[in-house]
Amino acid sequence: MRYIKQLDSVRAIAVFLVVVSHWLPGSFLINKIPNGQIGVDMFFVLSGFLITTILFHARDQATLTGVSLWNVAKNFYLRRSLRIFPIYYLTIGVLFILGASTGTAIREAFLYFVTYTSNFYFFSIGKWDGMLSHLWSLAVEEQYYLIWPWIVLWVRKKYLLPVIIIFIIIGISSQFMLAGVNKGRLLTFTCFDAFGFGSLLSWIITYKLSALTSFFKILSIVALIILGYFIYGVYVQSWDILSIRTSVSILTIWLITYIYKNLDNGKLRFTWLFNNKFLIFIGKISYGIYLYHLILPVLITNKYIDPYLNEYIEKLFNFKYRLILVLLENTILVVGVSWLSYKLIEAPILKFKNRFEYLTK
Repeated sequence: MRYIKQLDSVRAIAVFLVVVSHWLPGSFLINKIPNGQIGVDMFFVLSGFLITTILFHARDQATLTGVSLWNVAKNFYLRRSLRIFPIYYLTIGVLFILGASTGTAIREAFLYFVTYTSNFYFFSIGKWDGMLSHLWSLAVEEQYYLIWPWIVLWVRKKYLLPVIIIFIIIGISSQFMLAGVNKGRLLTFTCFDAFGFGSLLSWIITYKLSALTSFFKILSIVALIILGYFIYGVYVQSWDILSIRTSVSILTIWLITYIYKNLDNGKLRFTWLFNNKFLIFIGKISYGIYLYHLILPVLITNKYIDPYLNEYIEKLFNFKYRLILVLLENTILVVGVSWLSYKLIEAPILKFKNRFEYLTK
């Protein structure tokens, strides 16, 4: 699939929203918006779009060249494993060794984290677990990867669109059915609409590109209505027609469609944002930032450095400036470690993906 650098900027925005939701107090005006949920749902939509596009292209090329679809599936999982597993298992391994000092139930619930089922763990206990809490979304993504490739690769082409629509319907309806269940939105099938909308755009681009302009026009009207409804729901009265996830998914797919449609025609606006080199850099290391952003500030900053600084900070700064200092400290720490993680661990391992090309027999 063609690399679209502007989607790294979208990733950067998504991870920024997640970090803001966790690092800034809930009383802050910016956290009046459910930033964390918005960021996670944006990641789900991006995954649905990118993974489905890759699989569509691999399926079609395999059909033309006679390569087995089993081989495509095998290489897909090998490539995904190289991308996802190394720093994830390294992280939870370190947390397991630290044990109770993490302030979590990492050892008691280790099986959930090692099997990417932590979303079920949080659902069952009905609460979060400190620095482990954000790992639920990685579990959902991994469970999606276990399901979706088999559908994309083996369902007959004429049934792909109906299946995608069914996935979207399952996601939307299940969120309403579980609306009163504590943390019901953590279950994988309640996220199917986010993945499904990404897959829908992928289907249009791959198999119905001539309809993209019409799709974008209709989507723009729907997205504008939803944006107004979303703002109303945040600042006036909570929404009960569409869930946050469905609303965010539609807005995100509009954004991706806008970028894709205008990528090569010179009509892409806000290039200062989408082509921003810093945001693209953050997007490239966003997996590490997401993985580490709750863990490092607790393990390193607050536990080992701040105790020696706090008494001086208390004397020299008021709350506002102390918060700024801590945010700056944490930002440098997390971005720095994430960059090192990418350069020293992720990027070298990703080079092995070349051995598992989708069409390699």
